[in-house]
Amino acid sequence: MQKIQLEKSLSEGFIFYAISTLTIAIQFLFYLIHSPRLAMMDVGGWMFYITAACSHAALWALIPYIISLIVAITVRRHQAAAITHIILVSLLNILAYIDGSVYSLYKFHINGFVLNLLVGEGNSEIFTFSFWLYLKIAGVLVGIFAANTLLRILAGHCYTRFHRCGFRPILATLILFALFSNFYHAYAAVAQKTSVIRSAPCLPYYFPLTATRLMMKLGVVSSKDVIKMNFNNKKQSADLNYPIDSLKYEVHSNPKNVVLIAIDSWNYRAFNQDITPHISHFADSCSRFTSHLSSNGTRGSIFGLFFSLSSIYWTDFEVSGIQPLLIEELLKQNYQIGIYPSATIVNPPFAKILFSKVPDLRTHTEGKTVYDRDCRITADYLQALDTLGSGTKPFFSFLFYDLAHGYEVPKDKLYRFQPSWEFADYMKLNNDIDPTPFLNLYYNCVAEADSLVGCVLHKLEEKKLLDNTLVIITGDHGQEFNENHKNYWGHGSNYSPVQTHIPFLLYEPGEQPHTYHHRTTHYDFAPTLMNKVLGVTNPPSDYSMGHLITDTCPRNWHIVGDNLNYAFIVENHTILEKHPSGYIEISDSALNPLENYKIDNRKLNEAILSLNRFYK
Repeated sequence: MQKIQLEKSLSEGFIFYAISTLTIAIQFLFYLIHSPRLAMMDVGGWMFYITAACSHAALWALIPYIISLIVAITVRRHQAAAITHIILVSLLNILAYIDGSVYSLYKFHINGFVLNLLVGEGNSEIFTFSFWLYLKIAGVLVGIFAANTLLRILAGHCYTRFHRCGFRPILATLILFALFSNFYHAYAAVAQKTSVIRSAPCLPYYFPLTATRLMMKLGVVSSKDVIKMNFNNKKQSADLNYPIDSLKYEVHSNPKNVVLIAIDSWNYRAFNQDITPHISHFADSCSRFTSHLSSNGTRGSIFGLFFSLSSIYWTDFEVSGIQPLLIEELLKQNYQIGIYPSATIVNPPFAKILFSKVPDLRTHTEGKTVYDRDCRITADYLQALDTLGSGTKPFFSFLFYDLAHGYEVPKDKLYRFQPSWEFADYMKLNNDIDPTPFLNLYYNCVAEADSLVGCVLHKLEEKKLLDNTLVIITGDHGQEFNENHKNYWGHGSNYSPVQTHIPFLLYEPGEQPHTYHHRTTHYDFAPTLMNKVLGVTNPPSDYSMGHLITDTCPRNWHIVGDNLNYAFIVENHTILEKHPSGYIEISDSALNPLENYKIDNRKLNEAILSLNRFYK
């Protein structure tokens, strides 16, 4: 008898599992239907999304089914298992319903920040619900439970006519859907198929397969094809609102040149007279911004520098083909744009995302070592300045040095700071090691980068170009050497000041240098150039998350990271980090947990809405 009851729970439960998979998949379908991304869907996109929604819903629905079977085995009552199954599936439907509502509002799925807004202290100040809305919500919840009860009864009736052989086609279909959607997404990610890449984020907590290297190994695409497709993909901007308002100008009669020099992985401690004497000497003529923040990795930092937006928008701009307004305006105003990267800008794909419209774009630099490539971009730029300096067109130049990131200089260049490792021996790193030899290797690398930057600055002065050229010297992010004593080394691993606080110098011809101590960010770079150099009169909020860099207005909710793992840096560098699981970790500037910290939900809500304002 018990065996029959268990078999009945197994069979009826499976039928209800299949039905609940379908209901959840339908809910996922409405995520896309109610999204601006619907406009870019094609046949391939629909094939992917429907199969992905069904297979992803099957994973969701599997949990209640397994739990109901556990109840059937332990309690040995078919009805208890059925009721458990109904309740759990209903809760999943409710979760999908709420998440869909959140996604339509915030453009991301339920996470720790959203939960804090909904149930945290002060939630009533943000969300005001009327009695009728509560009644409507209650009606939806009752309706979900009632519908699932009826569907479970239907599953029981179907059981009498449903043979075991009927399970196999359903299982086979779901497995095929999962395989197809993942492999098709892997191809689409390489081929830049917009409808697939842009619809995938609509599914909550869905992480499909990507396999660029595998696709190239299998011969599906070549590395040349990848670059070609990256530059020639179909443009789609259905869900972006950038800029919010059309730009207005007061064009300058004497346009200034711009030279942007960035040092990859520049620890703020490595900016002083001993390590960077050439930059420090030049800094006497510059405005200094002592509390400048970027992100903690190259992708987010350089994206933020040129777009003046968080890299949460990375995928949207990568697929849409929309270029930074800063680059667009430089081209419109007939600037000669020269990009001099030491490391390749094909991966990460800055060549595509930031500079695809730049004529004669340089994506690689020849050289066997980092030192060779840094020397090469310096020599090439010094030669270019002879032409740029005598030309009639204004110019914008971006030099991106990699020595501090690569930890690689010739042995005869390691004399400045001792004792020094000859190479980065990562196997030795731990929380107790003395970082001095490793740090000295880094300082020697930064010192070499400084000497190369010094050559550029000397040439600018020699050619008298400083009379009409803005010069910006900064880094992309910091570099940690276990300063927080948490065994963190390098970058991209946390959002403490060691990884996000970097030097920022601004030289303006004819302006007196000044030291600013208010918080500034990489998001301020583009608005400052747009205003000072290109004559754009719009408020920066029309096209950026930044401000004019000299504007002392508060920047207490600085967003860093990407759409999967990001954080808000608030006052006193308190870090509110959202992990991929949705959990919020709150820590101080040294990464010590702040157990009693209370999030200001009103300000959090304003920050999230501001973050998403460039979506339609």
